Amino acid sequence: MNAPILVAEHITKRFGNFVALNDVSCAFHKNQLTAIIGPNGAGKSTFFNVLTGATKPTNGKIFLDGRDITNIPQHEYARIGIAKSFQITNVFKQLSAHENVRVAAQMRSARFDFLRSRASFTSIIEQADALLERVGLTAHRNKIASELAHGQQRSLEIAMALASDPALLLMDEPTAGMSPEETGVMMALIRKLSTERTVILVEHKMKLVMGLCERLIVLHHGELLADGTPEQIRTNAEVRRVYLGKH
Repeated sequence: MNAPILVAEHITKRFGNFVALNDVSCAFHKNQLTAIIGPNGAGKSTFFNVLTGATKPTNGKIFLDGRDITNIPQHEYARIGIAKSFQITNVFKQLSAHENVRVAAQMRSARFDFLRSRASFTSIIEQADALLERVGLTAHRNKIASELAHGQQRSLEIAMALASDPALLLMDEPTAGMSPEETGVMMALIRKLSTERTVILVEHKMKLVMGLCERLIVLHHGELLADGTPEQIRTNAEVRRVYLGKH
């Protein structure tokens, strides 16, 4: 198995007297598609926020390629190779699809270099076009983001996240609010992206991740309940008791 790219060691997160995560440890391996799953209130969102730097753990550490990144500011995460896509679509609604991706590409390249050459602008336009093609939005290049369907807005946000060419992409419930057709398109995109980089999903749809991911991490009441392949999780008695039996 490949070396881990991201390691969570003994992560505990408290909000006052409430323990959202309790001593959770796991490793995410390079070029592996992993889902973090569990019933509502399991601690999935809190764990996602800790992994993406949005929330600092009360105890424990996060390592990226062996480097302790626990206290690195969230805005530095793109620079070190971590990108994220949130459940609530995070695009510039008044800009076109192409302009959205171009803004993301400009923010990542030659940071705050206002004396860019015409050649570098051409490069950014080409990069934006390539990213739109990557997520299947070429036909909607000039459409205003607010006019895109929900699933297309999610794809656009992923294109923006990919502008930084991250080694690690974390996605929070990527199919939330999507129609069955949109869900199928998103699953195909996630599968394609996972051949190029490490992808971690937070998801509550067990059926969806069973057919998509190589590995599942199951949380329950803020603790690690199980960690294994879809088949191992499917046959795990504890998982069936707390999760599968309810769906």
